[in-house]
Amino acid sequence: MQRDKEELVKGRDGLKIVYKGVLCETGYERIMGESVPALFLLDSPNSEKTYEAGFEEIHYGRWVKLLTETEFKEVLDLIEKKYM
Repeated sequence: MQRDKEELVKGRDGLKIVYKGVLCETGYERIMGESVPALFLLDSPNSEKTYEAGFEEIHYGRWVKLLTETEFKEVLDLIEKKYM
């Protein structure tokens, strides 16, 4: 799988996408009682790419990128172009 472009593949729980060179899965994270759109790290070529893509380790071994409204719309547009 090429990691240098945005690519979407169906996942079991969410959708697996390559976001800024990092393989991740879409979903939601509970923050302060609210569900926030997020990406969950599955694989990364190196730790530098992980940090550049905006992922943070919220628990030991659990890397998450909480999406801003703009980033969430960007991910939805990618999904729509691929599957709709």
